[in-house]
Amino acid sequence: MTQQATENESAHLEKSLLELAECEQRMDKAEREAEIFRIKNTQSIYQDRRSILLNIPQFWYIVLAENEDFAEYMSVDDLQYLETISDVYIHHKVVDTNDTEHYKDFSIIIAFKDEASDSNAIIESQTITKHFKTVIEDGEEKITSEPVDIKWPKSLDGINPNLIKSNAKGELTTEEKKNYRTGMKSFFAWFGWTGTKPGKEYRNGEELARLIVDDIFPYAVKYYTEALPAGEGEDDDLDDSEEGEELDISEDEDDEEESGKKRSPEDSSEAANKKSKQ
Repeated sequence: MTQQATENESAHLEKSLLELAECEQRMDKAEREAEIFRIKNTQSIYQDRRSILLNIPQFWYIVLAENEDFAEYMSVDDLQYLETISDVYIHHKVVDTNDTEHYKDFSIIIAFKDEASDSNAIIESQTITKHFKTVIEDGEEKITSEPVDIKWPKSLDGINPNLIKSNAKGELTTEEKKNYRTGMKSFFAWFGWTGTKPGKEYRNGEELARLIVDDIFPYAVKYYTEALPAGEGEDDDLDDSEEGEELDISEDEDDEEESGKKRSPEDSSEAANKKSKQ
């Protein structure tokens, strides 16, 4: 092959690679536009669904109990407060701002509502909005969040990391350190998660956020109907014994450490994909 032929071949290859790169950029743009279109067109539907769900007693308790993965991010002490969760909602920033550059940013809204009188309430009624941003670090996509205040149940004061630190007199004692670590495994500690302090805050905060956004929220109605007694939901072939097993989210004391194990983002995505194929 002559030098001229070699140069021509190299020029053709370079041209082809540039054209491929342009195709990839166009594909990325098309996928982004399609996702933004989906978000904007489903947000109003989810708003309508939200209004309906608020009228269904213990809807979110049943959904969260039905999702066995959610229990892995809860401590044993958290389980009794699931019944007080009255609303879970996802809002995407792009719906309000048309900020297409940050279209993956979102907020998770969780409401706690205790119907008991103030003297008998196990948690103060409150609605918390936690904001999340999608960032690229070292070529990897991840999410970070802003810490948000939440009023912990009084019964968890002994393991509330914020109280332990504020009440400590000097360096934490061995007992205080133990309680602090226990409190950092609580679902309530997740509201303070930022994703910027590895090892010093609630573990697996990103994985929990993705589980809620990609699986629990979009497939909430499916989880609920699967938990209904036979004859009341879509899956009429389920018997009572099966329903009881699906709603049992309790875990033994010995399993508490297991609940803190790191879950990969792929686990949450796999759960979402599994639901979408059904």
